[in-house]
Amino acid sequence: MLIAGHDRFPTYYGAEFTGQLVDLWAYHHGVRIDFSRRGKPTDNAFIETFNGTLRDECLNLHWFDDLAQASALIEAWRRDYNESRPHMALGNLPPAEYATRTGTRYDITGLNAAHN
Repeated sequence: MLIAGHDRFPTYYGAEFTGQLVDLWAYHHGVRIDFSRRGKPTDNAFIETFNGTLRDECLNLHWFDDLAQASALIEAWRRDYNESRPHMALGNLPPAEYATRTGTRYDITGLNAAHN
């Protein structure tokens, strides 16, 4: 995700996951691809915290029989996480309520949040 005014693109996978097109795009846009260091989860503590929460609260609690069941259970957890549960970073408000209070347009997929 690029943030306006920033000149780097953080990625958490090694060079084997970046292709020539990404490299070319970054070069033409003056963006440096910023790889996290192998074995250094503190390079992105936010995603590591999220991954741990997902594992502890969802993945470790269920034995999935098939992909459809896994998709349904993970989607239910994601909706609860994104819509209902309070987040400390949002003043202990659920994301949907925070978006309403701050005038931020909230997309339940979590992909297209933007200010109105």
